[in-house]
Amino acid sequence: MIRSWCVLRFALSFLIVQFFFGQINYGQSQNAKASDVGKILETMSRVFKSKIDEEYSVIVQFDITDKKESWHVIVEEGRKVSVGKGPHERAGFFFVTTSDTLQLIHDGKITAMTAAGKAEGSDYAPLDLKLAEGLELTPEVRTQFYTFLYRFFNPSVPERILLREEHSRVVHGAHVVALYYHPGFRSAWYLVKKGENLNEPGDTNPFPQAFIFIEGEGFAKIGEKTIKVKEGESYYIPPNSDHVVWTESDKPLILIFLAWGDGA
Repeated sequence: MIRSWCVLRFALSFLIVQFFFGQINYGQSQNAKASDVGKILETMSRVFKSKIDEEYSVIVQFDITDKKESWHVIVEEGRKVSVGKGPHERAGFFFVTTSDTLQLIHDGKITAMTAAGKAEGSDYAPLDLKLAEGLELTPEVRTQFYTFLYRFFNPSVPERILLREEHSRVVHGAHVVALYYHPGFRSAWYLVKKGENLNEPGDTNPFPQAFIFIEGEGFAKIGEKTIKVKEGESYYIPPNSDHVVWTESDKPLILIFLAWGDGA
């Protein structure tokens, strides 16, 4: 009986200790979560320093809607990058998002440009982008912006983008993973499912484009002509031409989209 009581007392003591330390660990995990935004931005900043040249500079503000807080990143010439909490009065670019979306971008589960993709300016995007009032989107500013958008938000070295449906969003009627943008160049990976239309008649662009089909088969309307398309084929799209893609197969049609020239 005495031995049984000793065993029971030991077990109770063990459970109390486990509960106590469990509460401490839980509190620590909650505190860690509360500071995740700062940690993510610090990690991205450290990697970003190794990717930029000595002359690059920018001030960016992050508004984290679910936490109702703002952060900023200051990049100065000489590869000096710092992270601070709170808004910054001289920020040139603003990113409005949630901590969960920022975590997904940090983990490589979605690219920043994919998260920011919109068919129309009024559409919802998990990562919303804004320019400072009065800042003009000149080629120089676009280069500065794209450098930050693509290189800061992707802390992998070399930078990796995952091309699967689970890393995409539906924009322009089909699943897209935005690849690389530069003034005068755009690229994206698209997955088109049965029942989806990539673009609609009348959705045209003033610059040349191309579709490179890498998997599946389906149809494309380019200009006034509708054709069958399949993997292993590429088609040029002249400026101001319709470019609609769809499939009637249960297997998705996958393609790479390219655009180049003035305005791309």
